[in-house]
Amino acid sequence: MEEMEKEVEHYQIPCSNELSVRWADAHSQEKLIRIAAGVQGSDGIEHHGPALASPADCFHCRAPVSGVPLKPRKELRFTELQSGQLEIKWSSKFNISIEPVIYVVQRRWNYGIHPSEDDATQWQTVAQTTDERVQLTDVRPSRWYQFRVAAVNVHGTRGFTAPSKHFRSSKDPSAPPAPANLRLANSTVNSDNTVTVAVVWDLPEEPDIPVHHYKVFWSWTVSGKSLVPTKKKRRKTTDGSQNSVLLDRLQPDYGYTVELQAIAYWGQTRLKGAKASLHFTPVHATSRKEQLGKTRKSTMHMQPPFQRRRPARLLEIGTPFYQDNQLQVKVYWKKTEGAQTLSDDLSSASSSPVTSGGY
Repeated sequence: MEEMEKEVEHYQIPCSNELSVRWADAHSQEKLIRIAAGVQGSDGIEHHGPALASPADCFHCRAPVSGVPLKPRKELRFTELQSGQLEIKWSSKFNISIEPVIYVVQRRWNYGIHPSEDDATQWQTVAQTTDERVQLTDVRPSRWYQFRVAAVNVHGTRGFTAPSKHFRSSKDPSAPPAPANLRLANSTVNSDNTVTVAVVWDLPEEPDIPVHHYKVFWSWTVSGKSLVPTKKKRRKTTDGSQNSVLLDRLQPDYGYTVELQAIAYWGQTRLKGAKASLHFTPVHATSRKEQLGKTRKSTMHMQPPFQRRRPARLLEIGTPFYQDNQLQVKVYWKKTEGAQTLSDDLSSASSSPVTSGGY
């Protein structure tokens, strides 16, 4: 017993409100659970020990009391069940008190092909049980787990066991899920009348393996025609930590299809997730006010509405523009001797524009 008391003294912890328990009534189940919850403080620092304090002498730990349960044996045993659950078993030394004991189970893990304590997460409590075993349902492939167990009763605890050997599920990790909530965030009309759009999506919460990068494909249709050949599809990649991509130089009023696919790596194996798709048409924006009245000449051949004996003449039209809430266009032509003009009133015009509106 004297040797056991010396072991207890090595695990005294600072007092806190959670562990401040009056010795006279420290046998309630509620306070037992509170002690178990206080094995690791909210500050993330590991607090070992059975020492408790009364409200009168907080921050002055009292001498350890007898009855503190011994630590479980260091070796934890793992069994991966067919259901996918992980069963952890341990054994305890002879219980030196008649009070019930709660076992607090904590774990940490790291991604990767090899185990690493340097890259591991912080210890997290995953179970509290009165049995000497626990079954966990949320064990994920591709993660290296370590566990530790502490025995707690109303008198306190001697702390956690040493971290267990690493455990990894024998199951192969799954490919990343299809990107969720694929959508357009905004679009911008450029000076050359092309459109730049931002496509965004939601990142997966807890994939088996972190996404390495995303592949983005996009193709388009023109006036209902078939898709361009696959070899002419545009594509780009973006980092797996990003959730957006810019597509530039899109043509207004074209129908576009965007496909997004997550890619992950497990060793030398590349895992491809399912694709998510989005269909949209960039909107043709109204011309700017400062561009009103400015024209850029383009050439086209106009066929007369009726068969005439004279040959068709070459007409030139300017860029359409808005003015006074109407679509305007300027039409140019060269006067030909003996030929009819668009209007008898304008028959004397030569290389002069005619503005038509009200479309």
